[in-house]
Amino acid sequence: MQLRGRTFLASSVFLAIGLAGLVALGASRMTFAGGVDTASLPPPGETVLGLNLFGLDTFNRQQVFANLIAHSEWMSSYGEGWTAMPPQQLDRLGWVKYLEIGQTAPRPLILPPAPFRPTTVQCTYDGSGELTAGGVASMRSQSERSLIFDLNPTGAEGEGGWLELIRTDPGDPLRDLDCRERGLDATARFHPEFLAFLDGFRVIRFLDWQRVNDNRVATWDGRTLPESSSQTGAMGASIEDMVDLANAVGADPWFLMPYRADDDYVRNFARLVRQRLDPERVAYVELGNEIWNTTFDAARQAQREGLALGLGGGDPSTAQAQRYAQQHVRVMRIWTEEFSDEPQRLVRVAAAQNANPYLANIMLEYADTARWTDALAVAPYVWLDLEGRDVSDVDGIFAAIPAELAETFDFAEQNRAIAVQHGKRLIAYEGGQHLVTADLNLARALQRDPRMRGVYADYLGAWRARMGDALVLYASTAPISEYGSWGLREYAGQPEADAPKLQAVRAELGRRG
Repeated sequence: MQLRGRTFLASSVFLAIGLAGLVALGASRMTFAGGVDTASLPPPGETVLGLNLFGLDTFNRQQVFANLIAHSEWMSSYGEGWTAMPPQQLDRLGWVKYLEIGQTAPRPLILPPAPFRPTTVQCTYDGSGELTAGGVASMRSQSERSLIFDLNPTGAEGEGGWLELIRTDPGDPLRDLDCRERGLDATARFHPEFLAFLDGFRVIRFLDWQRVNDNRVATWDGRTLPESSSQTGAMGASIEDMVDLANAVGADPWFLMPYRADDDYVRNFARLVRQRLDPERVAYVELGNEIWNTTFDAARQAQREGLALGLGGGDPSTAQAQRYAQQHVRVMRIWTEEFSDEPQRLVRVAAAQNANPYLANIMLEYADTARWTDALAVAPYVWLDLEGRDVSDVDGIFAAIPAELAETFDFAEQNRAIAVQHGKRLIAYEGGQHLVTADLNLARALQRDPRMRGVYADYLGAWRARMGDALVLYASTAPISEYGSWGLREYAGQPEADAPKLQAVRAELGRRG
């Protein structure tokens, strides 16, 4: 049985869906086990194409912020090795308060987008300290509260550059460090290439920016601020930056409330979005990420809680889905209150597994979940088991994709039928290809093959013809890896001619524009 759901494990996907779910998956592809006939579905509406953004880490090869250090955190070095900087040495905003004897603090730099060429970087800072440079960064000069260095990237995978704090005054620590390409607007928050890349996408989902899958406790006092040293820390990017990005590119933001967020965090998050978001924009909000998928810690927590509360009649998956529904309602009540005067600007999302429509029905029929939900969301990935395959199988893999694509949308139609039955929209929180292999030669051959453009064109056409509404692709920019090849392109500034998935998406955006 083939189950679909994105995971960052190199091994095959294992999704615990419970006995009842397995029974439901045995139902006809065109008729959900509960009796909802997909043949009676209304015609698809307008397709709204969106994009998930990858995390801000330097290895994803996408400069988002104009400040080259915003994509990383301070590390600690004694000699050769780098480790995480001890928290007690950092202030509330993440600046180094002091260094121990023999300790330095490296700080990785995001490299500017292609075309790769020598680049001069100007830095300013407050406080007193001294920095050196390494990797593809070489120091040119340093004076009081400013420095200049050069970057000489080649585009090689895995290359990097960094600054290294070798001295800071504990009485006046070096802080508010801002390093940007010389000539770039000193007031610019986001890099212009990144803003241009997002042109045309109408929904932006911030899963990886928010680091929701880490399932950390989220409190309002502990959130990241725009002035924080890093936007990649434990609590992810600042809410202000996510809202401002959506405003800047004219897209509707999609936020995820951490599963372990308290009511105060949820309410203040919603209030800030309500106050800061462009009045023309709509906010999508979702609890956690894939709380049906026990690959993730939050999903396992929901299952434990559901069983402890006696939900689901003792069936783990049903208990998990009902506990998610309870928590979903808790969060959506708060957002509904904060948007009470403009409810049309809020889309409350409940997420389920595409290949298991049974779960969607459980959630929407549990208590008053449907009342606090506007849209059911699934992730209709095109998946193939690549275990044991190599580059000699590329033709066969592409030949097998059309049948898998059809099956994916058969499941999606079943979910759409359930959504319609409950008076809800059916949208996609993620989507695209799900070809994961630890064989990087095979991964590169598949992802760079011109036929991948056709796969995405067919995929987008199938969504338009059979589904409609919001499809938020996964994801923006990232290199090919053993954990998946999710990026529409491999690095910022990659020529579109070398990025077949992006070619198909741009054609679709042009079609709709």
